[in-house]
Amino acid sequence: MLAASRVPDTLTSWTRSWSSADHLGITVHVSCLASANDVVPHGIDNDILFGLTNAYIGAGLPSDNTFRVTAYQLLVYAALPIGGHSYAVVKPSLTRLRNSTFTITDSWYDRKEETYQSLSTSLVQNWKVIERRRAPSSFGDESVNAEALFQVTLDPDLARSIRLGYIRPVDLNILRNLTQPLTRTLYRKLEDEKNPVDRPEQLAYQTALLPWAERLGINGRPDTIRRALQTPHQQLMECGFLADVSYVGRGKDQDIQYVFAQTMQPPARPEAVAALTSRRITQGAALKYAAEYGLEAVMEAVKRYDALLASGYQAKSLSGLLVDILRNPLKYQLIEDVPASPQSLPSRVEVVAEPPEDEERSVHTAAFILKKVTLPESLKDTVTELYLHGLVTATELASLKHETEPAKTVLLWSARENGSKGESEQ
Repeated sequence: MLAASRVPDTLTSWTRSWSSADHLGITVHVSCLASANDVVPHGIDNDILFGLTNAYIGAGLPSDNTFRVTAYQLLVYAALPIGGHSYAVVKPSLTRLRNSTFTITDSWYDRKEETYQSLSTSLVQNWKVIERRRAPSSFGDESVNAEALFQVTLDPDLARSIRLGYIRPVDLNILRNLTQPLTRTLYRKLEDEKNPVDRPEQLAYQTALLPWAERLGINGRPDTIRRALQTPHQQLMECGFLADVSYVGRGKDQDIQYVFAQTMQPPARPEAVAALTSRRITQGAALKYAAEYGLEAVMEAVKRYDALLASGYQAKSLSGLLVDILRNPLKYQLIEDVPASPQSLPSRVEVVAEPPEDEERSVHTAAFILKKVTLPESLKDTVTELYLHGLVTATELASLKHETEPAKTVLLWSARENGSKGESEQ
């Protein structure tokens, strides 16, 4: 319902109707009314709302619909780039989501009551910044940094829909690689069709082109719609989500048919990503491990990791310890059964170098140092992980901005991790 990428400054309301994509085929009626001083939600508001949904799931679906999330965590949950531009849009987006009212007429399905209802919702009931790590005299500064802590309360109907499984997480690894708003919106809607509620996973999905375009916020003739979808379709095939896209029929009566690619790798669930990033694993690494090992393995590793620290074990690198537990679970299989002590634990738990005592290592420190370094986001994640593991110093990070080929230098540094692993196996 927030599909439009751009809207004019005068667009303060809209009304839409379309046929539902499920087998019931009801007509969905939705209207949106913004506050007097703002426009309707659009563009990146889709991603922020998606991030809030994942944050709510990551918080354990609290019954009061209220959770806390830092700006950095919210961007991770939304699979948005970490940086100044993204931080700058968080507060305006939350404001639009809170101040805009969506009215859904006889189209909101209540699974428990098995009836379609009408409701009016603002999606976000309330939000506020409850902690800023700076002096009170600077509170007038409205900028948001990575550590700004938000307390958000979702609309009760939205939260209930998430708890009942109607609004679900998608693979953050795929979403992270989709940069265009339309492609991200298309992916999320197709995920819903691939994994419908109360039905098995679908191999394909076919729907009428014009209503589908309206759901995606695309206006125009069939040929215009097909051109607008060409690049998003290509990107979703390249990332391995779609196997094929084809059109059936001609003109206004044509359908679009999607064939989903089959993969055995589990999605990067927000609960797993949250568990890892809250324990000093970088965004890129958390997404990778969440997909590689799956939710159950990640949560089991986190349980053992927390038990180790509670026992008083002093780890050389906290993130390195958690990664080692993920990679070598059998090494820690008795931790939950036998009271652990530093003497009873494996002598070679750590495979990474210990950071100097006078250097405080954090994701945010690395992000600050790398702010003016020209590198792909994937390589920034790599070098940040090396930094957190003590394999790269802050001085070396800072030197990258003077390098003529910083990417090549990062790849050379990556060999240090392989060397560290080799030593641990001897």
